[in-house]
Amino acid sequence: MLFGSYVDIASILLRLTVGTLFMIHGYPKLTSQRKGSWMKNMGMPTAIVPFAGFVEFFGGLGLLLGILTTIIALLSALWMLSTTWFAITKLKKKYMGGYELDITLLLAALALTFLGGGAFSIDRLIGL
Repeated sequence: MLFGSYVDIASILLRLTVGTLFMIHGYPKLTSQRKGSWMKNMGMPTAIVPFAGFVEFFGGLGLLLGILTTIIALLSALWMLSTTWFAITKLKKKYMGGYELDITLLLAALALTFLGGGAFSIDRLIGL
């Protein structure tokens, strides 16, 4: 395998990048005083805002630490698939300036699903 010895480095770089992005985007959904007003304006049920914040923030934290990496990464990829679908069908966004970040996070999370947590993860410490 070409570059086989660098899979662990690729895994931690992806985990840090994807985990940080999810946490940054999830935190405002958990702490905002006007929970859901902007999402309601987009046509999304306001009850999904705390769920989205929880999934993104704590899922990102799990990826950062490397806990249950493959499961969280797969669920994150599915979450990004749903946000991409929403952006295309309901919001009628274009790729550029619309849902390019969703697609990027979807593909990065999918890559983590196949790579796993790597050597520098809690998964490795507990034998997963």
